[in-house]
Amino acid sequence: MKKTVIYILIAMLIVLTAGCAANEPAPAPEDTAPDAPAAADSQPAEEEPEAAPAEPDPVPEGTALAIYGDGVEGQTNWTLEQLQALDDGYREIVYSTTNSWPSFSHMIGHGVSLPYLFEQAGILGGATLMVFIAPDGYRAQIPAAQIYGKRYSFATHSAGHSGGAEAVEPMVAWAWGEDEAEPGYLRPMIGQLGPNDVNTAASVKDLYRIEVSKRNAGAWEDPIASIPSGSVAAGTGVEFSHPNMDNIKLYYTLDGSDPDYYSDVYNKSTTYFQPDLIVPISIKNDVTIKIFAGGIGKADSGIVTLTYKVN
Repeated sequence: MKKTVIYILIAMLIVLTAGCAANEPAPAPEDTAPDAPAAADSQPAEEEPEAAPAEPDPVPEGTALAIYGDGVEGQTNWTLEQLQALDDGYREIVYSTTNSWPSFSHMIGHGVSLPYLFEQAGILGGATLMVFIAPDGYRAQIPAAQIYGKRYSFATHSAGHSGGAEAVEPMVAWAWGEDEAEPGYLRPMIGQLGPNDVNTAASVKDLYRIEVSKRNAGAWEDPIASIPSGSVAAGTGVEFSHPNMDNIKLYYTLDGSDPDYYSDVYNKSTTYFQPDLIVPISIKNDVTIKIFAGGIGKADSGIVTLTYKVN
């Protein structure tokens, strides 16, 4: 009888111990490093910025635009009225515009010159990258070289012909429109390097922050050919691809000269809209193809050279 009681007491003790263990909180997982903030464009690990994007200090109520980062002397907060009072920086510009799929148009902008605005914000000599940010978290990065380099607006601008190039400054516009400039949200506006240069990618809607940074945006990856240089049959089609096919344009020549932003475009549209406009380059005779990837956000890729001889 005594043994039976002892066994019962042991069983009850085991049950109570298990119940207590079940109610104890699980051990906390080991701390892990947080994921780095996503960049405006995906890029290989070797091209990632040395430091994560900065965050601005708190801004006063009524701030329309804050400029901050390690590329300026300190954070500057601007109300819309303060931006509009920068008389020396005020510009009225008509920009030719091209989007990715492609559509050709013109946009009128009234606003303040970006180089002038950065000067007022105390830009430093080591600034290399500007990141334009909307309240919903959307970011568009533009290297300083693409902001300060010469860019153009084409008076005649269409898929068939563009001409009458005139150098234009980039701006932050507070009034804009196709027929006339109407007051609206802030947006950056920038010219083109050539008629097919997709400059609409830089026009962040509802701009409210600009990070000026010393980070390096890197360069676009080189285009990839489906067939390497060598002998091919007449009529062979060479296809080209790119990790950021819908964010860049592939410019090429067939006469051995170096391509630029006025050269023919391989991916006239995107892979998700009018992909039928992306067709292989047909090899009919001996030819040298030179091709590079270019677009707002990073420096141009290298020029890839491929030579084909027809059997």
